[in-house]
Formats: sequence, structure tokens, C-alpha cells
Amino acid sequence: MAKRVLITTDSIGRHDDALGRVLMRNFVYSVARDANRPAAIMLMHEGVRLACDGSEVLDDLGLLIEQGSAVKVCGTCLDYLGLSDELAVGEVGTMLDGVAAMLADGDVLTIA
Repeated sequence: MAKRVLITTDSIGRHDDALGRVLMRNFVYSVARDANRPAAIMLMHEGVRLACDGSEVLDDLGLLIEQGSAVKVCGTCLDYLGLSDELAVGEVGTMLDGVAAMLADGDVLTIA
């Protein structure tokens, strides 16, 4: 079974947000072009920003969807952050969806 990727932030690392956003952009770009694409990308907490209007990785997330990966975006997180109307790619998921994906066979890679 293919891996699932849980992303809970819109940048990688701490202390330099600009560098963190560059690293996240490069990570999502690379995942979308790797032969071993994940079964799903699950976006929670600040990670939901990656699927919203203005995100630099919308095209890459769209490419993942075109290639068969699911992109699930936490509905609670979108609501809490006031981003429900900004969702540009992927589908709104629930905590039940997230739990089912995380407990399924196979690995979950977490980017936090």
C-alpha cells in the first residue's frame, strides 16, 4: 500500500518562515513528480493553507490529484482559520476520514 502524507504546517522547520515556505514548496513539488506518489495527502492545522487560494503549491497538489493521489483538507481547520471559502484544490475531509487513513495498513509520513 502506498504511503500517506500528513502535513500540519505550511512551512518546514522553525525560526525562518521564508525558508520554511521554500522548503515546503520544494517538498510538494518533488512529491508530485516522484514515481512513488502517496495514496493521499492529508492537510490539517496550518497545512490547510497549502490547498487555499494564493498557495504556491496548488498546481502541484492538482498534479497529485490528476495522478491518482487524494488530497484531503480538514474541514474543522478550514472553518477555524476562516478559510472555508478559500479552498482551491482537494476535498474537505473529516476527522473520521483522517483517522481511517492514519490507521489503515501502510506508513504515514508526518510533516509537522
